[in-house]
Amino acid sequence: MTDVSGSILVVDDQRLNRAMLSHYLSLCGFTVALAASGREALERVEASSYDLILLDQIMPDINGTEVLRMLRASYPAEVLPIIMVTAVADSEKIAEALAAGANDYVTKPIDYPVALARIRSQLLRKEAEASVRRREERYALVAKASRDGLWDWNLRTGEVYYSVRWMQMLGLGDQELADTSETWFSRILSADRRALLEAVDQHIGGQSEVLQCSYRMLDSTGSVRWMSCRGIAARDPHGNAVRLAGSQCDVTEEKTADALTGLPNRLRLLGDLECLLERPSASERATYGLLCLNLDGFKQIYDSLGHQAGDQLLKCAAARIERFAAAWGARHSGERAANMLAARTGGGEFALLLKDGATQESLRELALGLQRIMQLPIELQTGHIVHCNFSIGIALASGVHTLPEDLLYDANLAVSTAKGSGRCEIAVFAAEMHDRAREQLDLANDIRLAVKRKELILAYQPKVNLDTGLTYGVEALLRWNHPVRGLLQPSSFIHIAEETETIIEIGSWVRLNACTQVRAWHDLFRMQTPLELSVNLSPCEFKLQNLVAEIGHTLAATGFPASAFHLEITEGLLLEDMDAVRLTLHALKKLGLNLDLDDFGSGYSSLRYLHELPFDVLKIDRYFTQSLNAQGSSSSGLVQSILSMAQGLGMKVVAEGIETREHSLQLQQLGCSLGQGFYFSEPLGAEAMEAFLTAECSQVLTG
Repeated sequence: MTDVSGSILVVDDQRLNRAMLSHYLSLCGFTVALAASGREALERVEASSYDLILLDQIMPDINGTEVLRMLRASYPAEVLPIIMVTAVADSEKIAEALAAGANDYVTKPIDYPVALARIRSQLLRKEAEASVRRREERYALVAKASRDGLWDWNLRTGEVYYSVRWMQMLGLGDQELADTSETWFSRILSADRRALLEAVDQHIGGQSEVLQCSYRMLDSTGSVRWMSCRGIAARDPHGNAVRLAGSQCDVTEEKTADALTGLPNRLRLLGDLECLLERPSASERATYGLLCLNLDGFKQIYDSLGHQAGDQLLKCAAARIERFAAAWGARHSGERAANMLAARTGGGEFALLLKDGATQESLRELALGLQRIMQLPIELQTGHIVHCNFSIGIALASGVHTLPEDLLYDANLAVSTAKGSGRCEIAVFAAEMHDRAREQLDLANDIRLAVKRKELILAYQPKVNLDTGLTYGVEALLRWNHPVRGLLQPSSFIHIAEETETIIEIGSWVRLNACTQVRAWHDLFRMQTPLELSVNLSPCEFKLQNLVAEIGHTLAATGFPASAFHLEITEGLLLEDMDAVRLTLHALKKLGLNLDLDDFGSGYSSLRYLHELPFDVLKIDRYFTQSLNAQGSSSSGLVQSILSMAQGLGMKVVAEGIETREHSLQLQQLGCSLGQGFYFSEPLGAEAMEAFLTAECSQVLTG
């Protein structure tokens, strides 16, 4: 019999059995390890590797069948053979062990020559199966390599042989091709052709050991394929290259497929745009156009439902876009399915490229059809049902687009305009959008210097007790006195401040100056009850590690009472990391200040977390206040519900957006006693606010 060796683990709770088996197997050339229990056997297998296990069926702690099942969860029979050792008459146990994955069995008392034969048989089978697997792996590698297209270039005659696979990867089929290098090079994009020619020249000239280059080629449909080429030259006795042979591998999917959705990515989109720019005539280039799609509220959906649900949403949206694009392309272009490209360009952003026959009318028709199909609800695997609305920007190619990025930039400007107009909007690119984009860039540059140049100012809006009509606090609101554009409202620049992170410096400036000013009014009017001060806190600031320390220092430096200081935080913040949000809010509360939840009712998830977080005040969103008297409005009931909930949580409620006496009276009737809005006063500069307080004090004194 063939000599077989290996490492064997003997598992038996009887010391004598272990000793006899160990002695016999060692004499037969095996390396033997011993385990006195099922638990010890599992520990040994985890720590070391064995070629085979002899496993006793009956053991006191974990029986052999259970140990077998545990091992089979990680080690299949062909990787780790296990021979069960059982009683002669215990046929049920033998059947149970074989069903659980045992390779074989021997009976007690052990017939050692039979046991040895069965051990050798299993080890030989294991080695044979391993040899088969190794051969299969080699064959799989060869098969994978054969996906490459082969080429063979006779440098003396100029003839080039192209394999069938080389032609197939370009969609050329069995058609006759000229056996010249021009067949190859003419299909390479002009921007990449020079690099390949230089690589060929360097290798032929002996400057590189191997020809290796990547480039893009046009296939038979006019689409771009990303190729990786590798070759080597055969040389004559004098060292002159006489032949160049190698392979070409299509790496398009690896380079240009979005990993999550499977759609083409931004790189693929830009490649197809570059192909369109290389069309021979300007009139042909002007027939294509691009739609950029931005999923409205994607970040909030992603954060509120979780990453898994967010990824599923993107996959569903991508599949729907792809089906729509294929159906639209087939309906309008017949067999020319390649006329349409759907791509994911990042985050919740997608694009549709119409390569031919594009007009503003056809692109708008495409956008409207896409919006209709995308507005249908999507049911996720998590059980959530979401509505997937897109804002869409449209750009039609023209002579001004000389780079592939140009059209994409214009379409993105259009989608930004669409999002600025509201959700689920469509905007067509217009030249003035460039001017607005430059204005935004100029503002981003200017805002970095706004604090140093003392261009920022504060306005104060009174917060009023609706029952008495008296001011009990103010909200500090930021304004920018721009040297060129004049007085700017926060909606014009706060988003820029957040994007450039200058909001951090601005926020510190606001808190310091507002505390200083309101503390001065405390002293001026000798207020027994300090005037409350509310300031808004940006989500960007909330993430700062030193936020709590900075606010504490500001309160101490200005002498402003923490009990009269309110930080207003929007609901959107609650969609961030809840553990981090909770820790920061509790740390702020330790300073003794108040936390106000701003724009309550306009977000997604505050009801879920409200009882967990230490908020003191709810500010009802102005939408509900201003809808109180609207016909068919349910705002009255919603406000009543918010008031009842706040009362149960021991929180105060402030209504924003009070613009009429009717608003104020109806809120009082519902039980809301605090509010602010233009009915009482618009935001006032510091001097005007001081005059307002002076007049109110005089009115109270004269009673």
